[in-house]
Amino acid sequence: MRNFLTRHLQKIYLGVLLVCSLCVYTIGIGHPNALFWDENYHIASAQKYIDGVMYMEPHPPLGKLLMAGSEAALGLNSDKDTSKFSQTDYLRDQHMPEGGIEYHAFRLPSALLMALSVLFFYGIVRRISRNPHLAFAFSFLLIFDNALVIHSRAAMLEGVQLFFILGAIYQCARAITAHAQQERAIRLRDYAYLGIWIGLAVAVKVNGAVLLLLFVMLYGADQWESIKHWHWGKLFQHLAITVPTGVVPLLAVFFAIFYLHIGLGSNLPTHKNYEASNEYQQLIKDGQSWSFAAFNQGLLDNWRYMAKYADGVPKLDVCKEGENGSYAMGWPLGTKTINYRWSKRSVDGTTYVRYHNLVANPVVWFSVLASIVLSAGLIISRYVYQNPVKDSALFYWILAFTGLYLSYMIAILQIERVMYLYHYLVPLVFGLINLALIFNYIFYAELHGHSRHTYINLAVYIGLAIAVFFVFAPFTYSWELTEAQFDMRNWFAFWKLQVVR
Repeated sequence: MRNFLTRHLQKIYLGVLLVCSLCVYTIGIGHPNALFWDENYHIASAQKYIDGVMYMEPHPPLGKLLMAGSEAALGLNSDKDTSKFSQTDYLRDQHMPEGGIEYHAFRLPSALLMALSVLFFYGIVRRISRNPHLAFAFSFLLIFDNALVIHSRAAMLEGVQLFFILGAIYQCARAITAHAQQERAIRLRDYAYLGIWIGLAVAVKVNGAVLLLLFVMLYGADQWESIKHWHWGKLFQHLAITVPTGVVPLLAVFFAIFYLHIGLGSNLPTHKNYEASNEYQQLIKDGQSWSFAAFNQGLLDNWRYMAKYADGVPKLDVCKEGENGSYAMGWPLGTKTINYRWSKRSVDGTTYVRYHNLVANPVVWFSVLASIVLSAGLIISRYVYQNPVKDSALFYWILAFTGLYLSYMIAILQIERVMYLYHYLVPLVFGLINLALIFNYIFYAELHGHSRHTYINLAVYIGLAIAVFFVFAPFTYSWELTEAQFDMRNWFAFWKLQVVR
């Protein structure tokens, strides 16, 4: 039995993680059986693809295309009148057919891809740390975080995007670690594959552009010897090859997805024209939505609309009643939660409320913040005080993921429009990877010495994170709570959780 477990340990770990992830993320995704938050926008957009109606919106189209493909393939609402979905950009009760709709297919791409992304997460940590036990343990943090779960179990974009983000990071880590372990050299196709993954992430939301830093990481590992010896000629010569090798696939994927978006819009909408140019509207009327001319003009019109929409988004106003936005500086602590929707009933004078709240797992989020602080201290000690490092490769990976985290947060702080807590989910995932690596660094000797106490403590920590997930699970899965039970979960005033009476 021991030999069997040793031989098949990776498969067992991946199987356990996948089963847990699928259960947490996908079971019961039809609940709540009602729209909440940006589903009002995204389901309307997805239906327009099915109905062949042109539309524009502030985000690139890949997420909605996948929702539309899922709904078209499963056909759960094929017998219902959803024609009004294509006559609005924001669904309300009056747009719904009698008896409502089934939400499973619209929510499936986000939930399923987020569930599958744990395989990439495991692969990233295992390849960098070369410790499958460590990768297995920390992968549970990706599964059992309340904010990631509630937001991914919806017809929204982050679950889809995080799958492609983790896929891009895995592609980068796989190429670099194989090169570092002298298994093979970094090849041009590694740049091309990375470009495809980044293109897919950016085609969901433009904040995926932070992944362009992965090209820098891959190039740095590829040309490290030339960088150390300042071989400028060789460096620029290699740049001239690798930049187009990575960027061309990225742009090809991005534009191919926009081509589908524009081509599927074969009919003009009846409720608004999105300020589309006369040329673009005429091409649609002439049945030429798949033509190069329509793609060229439609792309320009879409970009113009996206830019104008972004300029029109209001700024954060914390004095406004019901403001759901929050300052980015408070996100690492889980500020501010968002009540996506709620419903209540009273029985014998006792009120029971089903909350659907975006709330953090504090064990996960506070640990990520601690890892960034520790990583910053480690980096400062190395470059300011010239302290030696335990493992150079591991140190550089910590530097890389700390850099990704801080780069995203610094970029977000430059944005004046209102932002929300779920915009932190991307750097949270960077931080989760960094958390596993900084743990590996701190307990380097113990882990390499297979210290039982270290692994027992790690298991207790993961168990605590899972237990806290279930403490806040009523907010994630809309389980009923009384006011007293709500108060037991209102741990921090800065979360600004609001009880419904």
